[in-house]
Amino acid sequence: MDWRDYCVDEMAKHRCFSSAMHKKRFIEMFEKVQSEPFFTREICKCLFLAAWERKYTNEMEEILDGLIKSKAMDARKLAGTRKNRSITPNEKEIYKLAQEFLDNPGQTPDESCLIKLSKAWIPLGDCALQVSEIIDSL
Repeated sequence: MDWRDYCVDEMAKHRCFSSAMHKKRFIEMFEKVQSEPFFTREICKCLFLAAWERKYTNEMEEILDGLIKSKAMDARKLAGTRKNRSITPNEKEIYKLAQEFLDNPGQTPDESCLIKLSKAWIPLGDCALQVSEIIDSL
């Protein structure tokens, strides 16, 4: 069996999702792209971050649709991609974390990235680090 077969269950078992909607959005995106040639563990980690809130999920789904439509073999297009809109300092740190996942396959950034997040955003960052370790261990 492939790591993808265990991914969602392991994340749920370790209570990584912040809400039922977070889990639902993640599963929807995961099922959409899990068999695409560009789908990697690193993309999976980014999906977890994007699933946290609907507006980020919508942005990620647009990017994924573009990758699917162009029959992309890898997700280089994903790196550095985001909507041209102003972002909060917390969003900036989460985007940096996603970029760390993409730039360093098989590695989990250290928790120093959490220092720059506000109290409300720390659970997302912390769980994303946990998800990274879980995915890399599968």
